[in-house]
Amino acid sequence: MALRSTNTPTLTAPAPPIPQSDPNHPLIKLANEYLYTQSGFYSSYDSSVISDEFVFRGPYIGPLNKEDYLSTMDTFGIWRAIPDINPNAFGFTIDPQDENRVWFMVRNTGTFTGEPGLGFGNDLFYPPNNKPLIGCPETFSITFDQDQKVKHLTVGYVADRFQGNTQGDGAAVGIFRAIGLPFPSPGPVLKFAQWFGTEVVDMGAKSYSTKDVPSWWTSQEKGSEGY
Repeated sequence: MALRSTNTPTLTAPAPPIPQSDPNHPLIKLANEYLYTQSGFYSSYDSSVISDEFVFRGPYIGPLNKEDYLSTMDTFGIWRAIPDINPNAFGFTIDPQDENRVWFMVRNTGTFTGEPGLGFGNDLFYPPNNKPLIGCPETFSITFDQDQKVKHLTVGYVADRFQGNTQGDGAAVGIFRAIGLPFPSPGPVLKFAQWFGTEVVDMGAKSYSTKDVPSWWTSQEKGSEGY
C-alpha cells in the first residue's frame, strides 16, 4: 500500500502590488512646499495658502482654527528658536480613501540656539541652551480643499517612541522635552494647565480654540482629552 505524504502543500494567494506614490503628484509637491516653507513651524508661515476652514489637530493640541493656529505659531517662534530645524520628511503618499489628503513622516532635528529663545507671549521666553533636538518618527497629514489650500493639518502622532530624545512625544511637545522644558503628562494636571492657559490667561499660544471652529470638524474632544 502506498503511503500518503503528510507534507500537503499550502496554497497562498500572491501578494498584492505595492502602490507607488507619484512624487510629481501636485498635492505631494504642495504638501512638501507647505511643510518646509509655509507652515509657521519650520519656517515663517504664508497665511494665503491656508483655508479659512482650516483645522489643526495633534495628540495634545487642537482643534485650532486658522486664527488661533497662526497666533500660536507667532508666539512660539519655533523656527526662530531652533534656526536649523529640519523635518527630514519622507514617505509622502496620497490617502487611498481621500484623494485630497497627503500622509508622510517626519523626524525632526535641530539645535536650540536661537535668541531670545522659545516664546510664550508677553515677552516671556525660555532661553536657548544649545540642546539638540533628535526627534522620533512622527506621522503627519495635510488635507487640501477644492482650491488646493490647506484645510486640515495633523501632526505629532509618534510611530516609534523609543527613538530620539523627545521622550516619546512629537511636534512641539517633543521639542519641549528635548530642550528640557517641563511639560505635564496627559492627565488632570495637563488638562487644567491647558484650560487655564487658553481660557483664563491668553498669552497668544492656545491649546485649543474656544470658538469659531469650522463646522466640518465634529469631534468634541479638545486639547489632551482622549490621551
